[in-house]
Amino acid sequence: MRPEFEQAYKHHRTGNIMDDGRMEADPAFVGLPDLDISRPFATQFQTAFKPRLARRADSFELMFDRLSGRRAPFILETGCLRVGGNWEGDGQSTFQFDSFVRDVGGSVISIDITPDSIESARRACSGATSLILNDSVAALHMLSLRCGAPVDLIYLDSFDLDHANPMPSAIHHIMELTAVRPLIGPDTLLCIDDYNVGDLGPGGKGLLVDRFMKTIRAEVLYDGYQKIWQVLP
Repeated sequence: MRPEFEQAYKHHRTGNIMDDGRMEADPAFVGLPDLDISRPFATQFQTAFKPRLARRADSFELMFDRLSGRRAPFILETGCLRVGGNWEGDGQSTFQFDSFVRDVGGSVISIDITPDSIESARRACSGATSLILNDSVAALHMLSLRCGAPVDLIYLDSFDLDHANPMPSAIHHIMELTAVRPLIGPDTLLCIDDYNVGDLGPGGKGLLVDRFMKTIRAEVLYDGYQKIWQVLP
């Protein structure tokens, strides 16, 4: 794109911003045009989300069950929703988390380094979800310095897994865990996606995270395509 055209385009898109008010979720963008977002989250999950989640269905159900009794849960995600409606492929996690906190209270922060992914998540989610366009390790480090309380759920899914060379993804996710360590406290849930993946077997994105979690007081709640731990008091 030529610089003068890009400048004119951005002036047109941003030069007269007068919108205000709360952003609303868009279920049609994630392939659910008939979803009634005013219904309780548990109903939405059982009728609309879970049937589409395939190998992630049971692990997401467990996560939401563990979070359901908490007051104003704080969910922190790396790697946000990328393509609307791709339920089986990536789980539409950001939309699910947004739907959950809209029902029970709380907040979601999702971090992604790709502008197109941030744009997709922004279209899908309400104002209960805040999005950060940045390297996830840098953003998690910043949040660990600024946030005063432990996170209820940390969901790591930012760096795509190369089946031929899984180590770069595994290293990135242990770097994320190191950056966010100050926000992990008693009862914090940690989930890593793409853990037990087909021909690779157990490990995947979580190969090094799993080794770390074995050294602290953490209970394994789920061990499958995703792996979930809960930190013990």
